[in-house]
Amino acid sequence: MDEFTEKIKYLKCRRFFPDYCGIKYNSYTMQQLAGINWRGKPTKLNPRQKQKVIEGLEKFIEDLKKIQNE
Repeated sequence: MDEFTEKIKYLKCRRFFPDYCGIKYNSYTMQQLAGINWRGKPTKLNPRQKQKVIEGLEKFIEDLKKIQNE
């Protein structure tokens, strides 16, 4: 598991990925997060997916700030 995946494992990815990142959460996404595919080969999120996760986190933080200010 790479360092990036290690950090995002604390999120509930099943809901976070589709709602905030626009990433379809399926069995392959789960394999990417685990760092190994069904054949036992290493796998990880690609750079585009990582960028979408970062953008999703920024959007999530903005939503939390809005809720706090209400």
